[in-house]
Amino acid sequence: GMGMGMGDVQSQVLCLATPPVKDDWCDTNCNRKPANCPLELCLCNGTRPTSIYCSPGMSCWPSSAKINALRNSLNPNATRILAWQGGNNPRVSAVPFFSPDDQPLYGLGVSGLKALYVREQSDLQGDCFLPLESPFTPEYCLAATRNGPYEGWTPAFTVWPLNAQHIQAAVKFAVEHRLCIMVAGTGHDFLNRHSCKDGVFIRTSLMKNIEWDLNDSKNFGHSEGNVKFGPGIVFSEAHKSAADNNRFISSGWALTVGVVGWSIGGGHGPFSPSKGLGVDNILEVEVVLANGNLVVANSRQNSDLYWAIRGGGGSTWGVIASITFKAHEIPDGGFTVLEAVWEGNMCAQGEQLLHSLVDNSLALIQSSNSKWGGLTFISPSPSDDPNDCGATWSFMTQNVFQGPQNHPEVNFVITNVSSVAPLSSGGINNFPNWYAAMLTRDLEPIIPLNAYSPTGAHSGGLTSVLLSREVIESGIFAQGVKSELGSCKDRSFCPRFELYHDVTGNIGSPQDPNVSISSGFRTALVHLVYFFAPKEVEQFLYLLGENSYFSESSYSMESFGERYWGRENYKRLKRIKNKYDPNRAFSCHNCVGSE
Repeated sequence: GMGMGMGDVQSQVLCLATPPVKDDWCDTNCNRKPANCPLELCLCNGTRPTSIYCSPGMSCWPSSAKINALRNSLNPNATRILAWQGGNNPRVSAVPFFSPDDQPLYGLGVSGLKALYVREQSDLQGDCFLPLESPFTPEYCLAATRNGPYEGWTPAFTVWPLNAQHIQAAVKFAVEHRLCIMVAGTGHDFLNRHSCKDGVFIRTSLMKNIEWDLNDSKNFGHSEGNVKFGPGIVFSEAHKSAADNNRFISSGWALTVGVVGWSIGGGHGPFSPSKGLGVDNILEVEVVLANGNLVVANSRQNSDLYWAIRGGGGSTWGVIASITFKAHEIPDGGFTVLEAVWEGNMCAQGEQLLHSLVDNSLALIQSSNSKWGGLTFISPSPSDDPNDCGATWSFMTQNVFQGPQNHPEVNFVITNVSSVAPLSSGGINNFPNWYAAMLTRDLEPIIPLNAYSPTGAHSGGLTSVLLSREVIESGIFAQGVKSELGSCKDRSFCPRFELYHDVTGNIGSPQDPNVSISSGFRTALVHLVYFFAPKEVEQFLYLLGENSYFSESSYSMESFGERYWGRENYKRLKRIKNKYDPNRAFSCHNCVGSE
């Protein structure tokens, strides 16, 4: 291997931690070396096994006695309810499409979940949730519901822990049997990082503790206080609790995205320009490592791991058992939300208006200070109607201001936005806290099917590019967008441009250096997401920005380490990965060290 010592703990689990050389773990007669390393995982005669993890039928596979021992260690008789109470109650987890009463897991958690779901042979007789007209939905599938699973990777064991001790039991079980570990707080990820083949799926959705420390008694140095969230908390719950404490947190836009997964990959949202990205708001994490230990990581303790988790992404470092976040005082005048929608076609006048909207929107973004965060969606659609000249489009922009509706800056933006052309629809609303705003937002359901996989034409997932102020100012991006929108006239399918002007490149935005995100992310003015971009368009967009966002990006990506984190950060992240998880207990698609 890499000169790692073969101590007792390692010899039990380390068979192939790194790309091996000939006869690395077996002697010339194919005998196991060390003796208790499963023979099937040994390297023999220069051939490498297809996986470094255990598969059914191997000697390393857990016996029914071991499985029962795991189940009994999870307090199996405890109540495990995961259900939305309806009305104005906060959402509790990701909701799959077409779920009755908008319940998570198609309602499996309403009457109570089991501590452990074990995949049986009968669970492999169909593909989960297919065919759509009569879907295959055994309990096993419902318990493993997650967004966009791909590659046919399914868990052999799904664990629903209630506390850190349960997580430790699941991790130790996985490591003992050399099973891959998959982790999800809510299941929103769409890049298959919540999936691995025949592994242990640790779902932290039921861990919903919230502890407020409004006076910074823990001495983190953030005077407006902090809040400790369990890893099952989603933004709907977080903002409800924050509003009850006269606070808000930096968050994403969606109701059911989890605080943990969002923040550790980067985390952009309406308040990021002033209060920082998700990574900037992490003060401390409790994490169960591959060795089964529960450790604290903050700026003073395990500070290298703290840096890595502030941007290094999930399913990589361990299983997070809690996250402590900065709390922020609600601004005077609350939150003002402006929404504007225009619609048109691609005839001369319509296309000219679309170009004006692109230019005006980008100019407004460049002049925005840190009190503003927003998003702009440009959605073209092919049309057979001869009056549309090949296509129609809608242009929607939403801007959130921290302050009252009658503020001069708000009036300026209203005047600016409405000067381009009369709106098709829109409005302005003020909210006393962000939970009140969230109650007006639409649910964004997850799709528990392979919906984001690569094809010959595109790279899967969503093309992501972080755009600098310089690139926006140069006009090259606006030119490319207009050209791509124009080509919709000759296509059967037209992707949507999503511009998130909710990162930390605004005038006056804070830019904490103690994070592992790329410098391109740190200073970006816009995060661009382009759905199902043709590969040649993706290559053009990659020329505009050398970094992409870990949590919203293409499934297939060359040199992902440099695109996500930058070369030097990625080298450091890999060193930290080798320190805390030398045997690759945690690995996921295009994650740190997964090459």
